[in-house]
Amino acid sequence: MLFSAIFSGSEAALFSLDQASRKKLRSFGSSGKQADRLLEQPDLLLSAILFWNLLINMTYFAIAAIVGDRLGSELEHGASVTMLFTFGSLLAIIFFSEMLPKSFAVISPVWIAASMGAPLMIAFQLVRPILPLVTASNRLASRIIWPTFEPEDEISLDDIERAIELGTDDAALRRRERAALRGLVEIAETRVAELMQPRTRLWMTSDLSEIDLDTVGRCSHLMVTNLDGDMIRAAISIRTLRPSQFDQLEDNLESVIYVPWSAFASQVLDEMQSAECSVAVVVNEFGELAGAVTKNEILRFVMTTRSDEDADVAWAIQELCDSVFRAPGSVSVRSLARRLGVEAGGEGVTTLMGLVQRQNGRFPRVGDRATLGEYELSVQSETEDGWMIEIVRFDNQQGDA
Repeated sequence: MLFSAIFSGSEAALFSLDQASRKKLRSFGSSGKQADRLLEQPDLLLSAILFWNLLINMTYFAIAAIVGDRLGSELEHGASVTMLFTFGSLLAIIFFSEMLPKSFAVISPVWIAASMGAPLMIAFQLVRPILPLVTASNRLASRIIWPTFEPEDEISLDDIERAIELGTDDAALRRRERAALRGLVEIAETRVAELMQPRTRLWMTSDLSEIDLDTVGRCSHLMVTNLDGDMIRAAISIRTLRPSQFDQLEDNLESVIYVPWSAFASQVLDEMQSAECSVAVVVNEFGELAGAVTKNEILRFVMTTRSDEDADVAWAIQELCDSVFRAPGSVSVRSLARRLGVEAGGEGVTTLMGLVQRQNGRFPRVGDRATLGEYELSVQSETEDGWMIEIVRFDNQQGDA
């Protein structure tokens, strides 16, 4: 039961660590460093833990069956005793080897992982020769029970570009068609959180009678909230109104749809088309208002040439010297990764400040750091326009040192 608890708790502790926790783990000496090295091979580590846990649990139930059989043959009312003993053994291993150790592991994952680093490394090395076989068996079983067939693309982007090349002799028209095509492909991979206007930049009101018409040109839509002002219930497309309609704003309310921040822009556009509305309210994982996106903003992203977008990114991201950059925290991770030529990490993260917050597990502060490929991001200062972040290549830091 103790061995089963060790492996169950270690599994919960190790696989609940984020980047900031792994930094703390490495400071716990050799055992912490060993646990961190194990996490570099998560698939093999998980296979090893599950293998040992399965072996230990099978041994436990084999012993429980033997003891229960002997109790049944030696005691009066043996059948009832055997049943109670078997049921008690099951409850005991569920509570003491699964629920209790995993609860402690989630509360103190770094300490548990550091304590179990050395024993887990020994257990891992003992079964490492057979781990490829275990992994292959798991993969084969999962494919038989739950196959995940992926459909092939009916037509590739290169095929469409060749059709555009053959379809017109106008070079300017070809460039615009190619830009629109790439935009259409990109909205299927772009999260709506990258295109939305954050709630701080939205024009919102809960009382239409208090609207200052002198600020009409500031935004394309007026967002009408509930009385508490914490959620948008309707929208008004201000720029499409005739002058005479400004006196009856209530008659021009338009319904909105609600989408999670992790939804893809193409999905949101489809939903807006189906609902016949032009505004999607973006909510975070807690159901709180994060921002809003309009149909025009998504279509503008589709029609914007990539050269224009690259120019905006180049203006926002300043190159201070070789492999050293500075950028506002609002710059998207995808844009910076494209500029640096690295992979955009951090699933579900859209901005640089979001990446820093995800890796540190808290609201960013000056001095907080995060990694993006071969570069380190550090929060430098807060300005009127937001946070400024310095991006430095790792080998540059070593050279300076």
